[in-house]
Amino acid sequence: MKLEAAQRRINAFKKRFGEPHLYLAYHAALPLALTPDLLYRIWANFRRDIQDEFIDIPWIAVSDLILSSLCDEVGHELYEMEATVRQELLDQFKAHPRFTAQRLKEVASFLLEYVQRDLDSQNTYEREFAQSQSWAAWAYQDPEKSVELLAGAFQRAYQENPRDLMRLSTLTEMIHQPIEEFDRLRIFARAMGHYRRKKFEEAKAEIARLPTEGGVVSLGCNIVIPIPGELLPVIKTVQDEETQKQIAELVQVIQTTEKEYIRRQAAESLQKIDPGNPQIIAGLATVIQGTEDKFLIHQAIDSLRKIGQRNPQAIAGLVKLIQNTQDERTRLQAAESLEKIDPGNPQALGGLVNVIQNTQDENTRLQGILSLAKIDPGNPQVIAGLVQVIQNTQDENTRWQGILSLAKIDPRNPQVIAALVQVTHNTQDENTRWQAADILEKSDPGNTQAIAALIQVIQNTHYEYTRRLSVERLGEIEQGNPQAIAGLVQVIENTQDEDTRLLAAYSLEKIEQGNPQAIAGVIQVIENTQDEYTRRLAIKSLGEIGQGNREAIALLIQVIQNTQHPYTRMQAAESLWKIAPGNLQAIAGLVQVIENTQSENTRMQAAEILRKFDPENPNL
Repeated sequence: MKLEAAQRRINAFKKRFGEPHLYLAYHAALPLALTPDLLYRIWANFRRDIQDEFIDIPWIAVSDLILSSLCDEVGHELYEMEATVRQELLDQFKAHPRFTAQRLKEVASFLLEYVQRDLDSQNTYEREFAQSQSWAAWAYQDPEKSVELLAGAFQRAYQENPRDLMRLSTLTEMIHQPIEEFDRLRIFARAMGHYRRKKFEEAKAEIARLPTEGGVVSLGCNIVIPIPGELLPVIKTVQDEETQKQIAELVQVIQTTEKEYIRRQAAESLQKIDPGNPQIIAGLATVIQGTEDKFLIHQAIDSLRKIGQRNPQAIAGLVKLIQNTQDERTRLQAAESLEKIDPGNPQALGGLVNVIQNTQDENTRLQGILSLAKIDPGNPQVIAGLVQVIQNTQDENTRWQGILSLAKIDPRNPQVIAALVQVTHNTQDENTRWQAADILEKSDPGNTQAIAALIQVIQNTHYEYTRRLSVERLGEIEQGNPQAIAGLVQVIENTQDEDTRLLAAYSLEKIEQGNPQAIAGVIQVIENTQDEYTRRLAIKSLGEIGQGNREAIALLIQVIQNTQHPYTRMQAAESLWKIAPGNLQAIAGLVQVIENTQSENTRMQAAEILRKFDPENPNL
């Protein structure tokens, strides 16, 4: 799409819905794809601009945006913006004085937190989707980090899953940022697109535009990517003598020098020459056994993880390091790498268990538990360790990571349920309480402790967003649950927020149809709101839940007779006909709209509704 067409589409959206809707579209443009849940959370988390002024985006803007021309449905409850539209929205977002680059970074941080739980998902689709979203977020939070992550993804793709190269090439173009490293990565991405199509000459031409040395492309900031063998100027089956000599000299330096900074430089150079060369693996194994430099050890461990698959020397070096090191983080990293290059190795499992049992650092324990959970999710050390972290940590983020991990492993395990219940009682963080209650209710439907925790959040939270999430969750609980009904009635009676009252009424109607408090809550919004749009939403809701209710019928007749807004009169007439079929006031209201409105579109809509109710009416 051309830029002018994208701008016209955006301007049409703004003209139809107004500036607050456009502000939501700005925020929603940063993710590569949207789900209703993600968009709703964006709406709820960014209600104010960077000057802390209220933006006043109505909650209905979530569905309006998803169903508008700015978004295309690409899957079940999955939506994307056309690339030019998305980029133009982001450019306007950054240039707007109420948001600027500061808000872009804030949305990026939010998105990184939102997808964090799925980055380690066992479901390939969920994991890849979360990775793509995180790369887009890092592009605005830390572009160099985004380049580094994408470079690693490209290398894994052409080594393990070449079909993914096209997706990565497209993603790189979509999230490109104006820095040198990204410019180089974009060239490399185009080369990989040609490579995937087996257009090797075109791919070589792109690679030739980049700085290369020793079979790798340099993207800057110490980020390098090996070049696929088919794209090298001459495909070699053996290393030439000069390269072999280089490797031997660097290995000798690593083995003999007493100066750590020289050893570090030699190790860095060694890794870039020929990944996978047995001499290089032997040299790196020597590094982790013969140096006290933690940075160099961790660097070598990471390199062995990448290139030492099933190599006996690499495995032996990591096993020895796990057995001998006194540093917990080194043992943890070595165990993770050992499991990567030799899956199921008992020394890797033992090293992780050792870290979990003995470390005094909660973050290290949590990392060890998460690593063990990937390798052996049924291990009793995993559940017991996570319960311990959740119960003892003072850090809410660590507790939350523990809760998520428990839910993924076995949400119905009695230990897991007990730990989640304890969190709902003891945490001082409202979001953590809500998340724990949400997981608990999903894994153990009707759990009284979960319902009590949700009600506690509703009663005590200072954030309407958190209250709304809890209200919405209560509405999904089994039909007729008295605890949930009582909590929703309390919200309707006590909240000062009209949107929350409406949502509570919707939720209450779901679990107890015809509940008089739900109808009374909607009526209260209609009578008291100062916002005509909110009134229309409430009138529409009343048409769904007020069947035969006298107060609802009387109020809708009053609205038809007194309102000065033709859309409101039309909605009231439609709702009145639904809850009191044959009511003549509904017919009269629609006729009045047809006769008096100056809007041809409004007249046509009113006539269409009237045609359904009274097809013989002479006003049609």
